[in-house]
Amino acid sequence: MQTDNRQDVKTCVVIVTYGNRFHLLKQVIDSLVEQQTEKIIVVDNNSFEESRNRLKRLEVRLKSKLKVIYLSENTGSAYGYKKGLQEAHKCKDCELIWMLDDDNKPEKDALEVLVNTWNEIKENDKEKNTALLSLRENREPYVKVAQGGVVERWFGRKNSFLGFHLIDLPSKILRKVKANKKEERKEYLEIVAVPYAPYGGLFFHKDLIEEIGYPNENFFLYSDDREYTYRITKKGGKILLVPQSKVVDIDTSWHLREKKGQIETLLNGNDLRVYYTIRNHVFFEIENLVSNRFIYNINRFFFSFLLKILSMLKGKKEKYALISKAIRDGLNGRLGKGSENINI
Repeated sequence: MQTDNRQDVKTCVVIVTYGNRFHLLKQVIDSLVEQQTEKIIVVDNNSFEESRNRLKRLEVRLKSKLKVIYLSENTGSAYGYKKGLQEAHKCKDCELIWMLDDDNKPEKDALEVLVNTWNEIKENDKEKNTALLSLRENREPYVKVAQGGVVERWFGRKNSFLGFHLIDLPSKILRKVKANKKEERKEYLEIVAVPYAPYGGLFFHKDLIEEIGYPNENFFLYSDDREYTYRITKKGGKILLVPQSKVVDIDTSWHLREKKGQIETLLNGNDLRVYYTIRNHVFFEIENLVSNRFIYNINRFFFSFLLKILSMLKGKKEKYALISKAIRDGLNGRLGKGSENINI
């Protein structure tokens, strides 16, 4: 085990919560208190009254350790994290920021590993061009690249549409054939660069905010973390995945609950989640990943064709119409909260 250098730098943790999730949030906060984080900032995105009242009592008990920002409406993850990061950026007692979801429970040495790794980085201006990332083992792309997988394969090729590229069809079919075979667990690499990251587990110096700004609140929900963190690598910086720093998701994201293909997951998902996921992802691709519009449109055509066929077979005509609208809105840059066809 490396020498613990946490006394050299102090960490502020930023968390956004909503709904009736205090039972999850409390486990995360307890773990952070045990790891002696300097400050915990929670943005309460208009959570249920029961959760909010319990959070208020915890804030009193933890005194200066915990600061809660209470919002009067659910502003989405983008604005919630923006508010939390603004508070963390002006915190004079902390240099480093660790972002977590309200169900991201760090393992007992997760922060120590991050801080030690950070202290070992000798690169110039790392405060303004480098972020670290804890590993969440239910996020397959990050696990695969941590085990030596090719980043392009697991994070999408240029000109992919919603991650779909015709050139990958043979390998996807082969993976499905092998899906029932038990794979031998591979050892993790010590560190590996990734192009973008979720909020949950992201660790960086607060000076980085001066370079990349704050999350785009017009995304409202979904892919705002992808767009925000991609600004780092787009500017020539690095996001370094540190597999020895592990964060456990004690709740499961909606798109991971059922082991189904992407199209089937979208056809069966909640309207709000599906709409924002697709709209924002498409917008992100257009702005950042499309270098050949012709190839991108071919991939979009084939993905949409497969989606339409499957939606007809499953009697999901209305869901197909919703997804088509989300694609159009993403292509045309129509962001923000709400839509005439979405019940917010």
